[in-house]
Amino acid sequence: MKAAHVRLAPAQDEETLVETVSDRRREPRVATHYLAKLQFSQDDSADVQLADVSMHGCCVTTDADGLRIGRFISIGIDDEPMLQAVIRWVREGSAGMEFLRPIPAERYEWHDLIDMPF
Repeated sequence: MKAAHVRLAPAQDEETLVETVSDRRREPRVATHYLAKLQFSQDDSADVQLADVSMHGCCVTTDADGLRIGRFISIGIDDEPMLQAVIRWVREGSAGMEFLRPIPAERYEWHDLIDMPF
């Protein structure tokens, strides 16, 4: 059995890492400050604060338990039907999620958040 040789890339500082992640986004996220609800299961939900939003995802802040990378959730605002999403990252009271489908054109409450200057 041969040993595999692996070359590690030099460590990136946090600023470079953030720029790299931002470069991969489909579109920019818009900063916001709006109350939303996460639904983890039929009986498990939490109030969260939307920190930013785009057509394909959002970031929330919360002290809720149950935020785990890869977990499928529903997120909604203003008592409107919820959007389906998957949690992509969790860090220090914040979580980033990717919507399973882009926000539909008829979901005005979400589009208003994207178009609203903060």
